[in-house]
Amino acid sequence: MQIRHLAATLLLMAAGNAAQAASITLVPSAGSVVQNSTFTVNLVLSASDVNPANVLAAHPGLHTARIVVDFDKTLVAYNPAGFLLGPGVSLVPQNALPVLATNGNTQTLSLWYLGAGETGTVATFSFTAIGAPGGLAQFGLADALASGFGSFYNKAPTDKAYYPNILGTQVNISAVPLPAGVWLLGTAVGALAARRRFRHAVA
Repeated sequence: MQIRHLAATLLLMAAGNAAQAASITLVPSAGSVVQNSTFTVNLVLSASDVNPANVLAAHPGLHTARIVVDFDKTLVAYNPAGFLLGPGVSLVPQNALPVLATNGNTQTLSLWYLGAGETGTVATFSFTAIGAPGGLAQFGLADALASGFGSFYNKAPTDKAYYPNILGTQVNISAVPLPAGVWLLGTAVGALAARRRFRHAVA
């Protein structure tokens, strides 16, 4: 009887996890950025189906998690002044900023957010592309407590844990484009040189 009860519980848990198609992703403002330009990366949550109607949970929920973003500091530089929180979101401790740490060429941004809605932008990070053209800046995203039970909870009305799909992103760094005026100047110089050659040929 106990084995049958345990099996039924495990099946229900598996079904619940399968139904939870929640995700948290990093979404850049552009897939390719010019060297030395500033761009943003949004932390986007989609968790409206975390707690189905048959589970005691309020909708919309109030979500919390501890996350870590990592990146190569030789390719991108983090701009703390450009950090923004989404509507209703706060950090723990209150009025804090993401904690920046360095390990070799890898830097990490750690933060613990509260009050995020079920869908939308939780936070926006600002970066400057400092790597050489052709570089591929990769941004990793992880649950800061992934070694234990995880940190993702819907706190409406009480803590309900969930395990979202977690996806990082990448951004290509391209060469600085020459201004249109430079191309026009080059064309004009070429035309003058051609005209000069033509005059010499006629003379």
